[in-house]
Amino acid sequence: MSALSFLLRGRRDVSLLYYNHGTHGSDDAEQFVTDVAKQEGLNLKVGRSSKKIQPTELAWRNARYDFFADSDLPVVMAHHLNDAAEWWIFSSLRGKPNLMPIARLHEGIEILRPFMYFSKDQLLEQNVFGGIEDPSNSDVSYNRNRIRRNIIPEAVKVNPGLLKTISNLYMRNHG
Repeated sequence: MSALSFLLRGRRDVSLLYYNHGTHGSDDAEQFVTDVAKQEGLNLKVGRSSKKIQPTELAWRNARYDFFADSDLPVVMAHHLNDAAEWWIFSSLRGKPNLMPIARLHEGIEILRPFMYFSKDQLLEQNVFGGIEDPSNSDVSYNRNRIRRNIIPEAVKVNPGLLKTISNLYMRNHG
């Protein structure tokens, strides 16, 4: 919703895509997005899996990307600098440190992440719609949440400028 607020403020022509994974809270989130789309007069395309998806982050992402493949427009994601730090730590722990791409082509889908230089707090300041927190975000059995809730706070104690460090990596690679 923060990305949508930003794009609408910039008078961009926006259509919304929402993929309902069928997880706890997905129906509430779908209704919220539907209400915002109606309020703003935006086109909304909703996708749902026709089969039971394994409850893994990879399976959910693949299902979303399959849904995105039907779009002939670039897909703008709201990933931000905090997400980039999580990604970098996650990939580093797997032995291949890398940055989340700002733009990439994924099986013919143009994925854009224009908010990678903004912290989560900076992006949330743009939000005029509110939002719904995905209940799975508090479940530390998912690696991304374990990193977000446990590792990042400890890493920031070691390097209080962690987000600046990640931002500098982006500047060197994309600046």
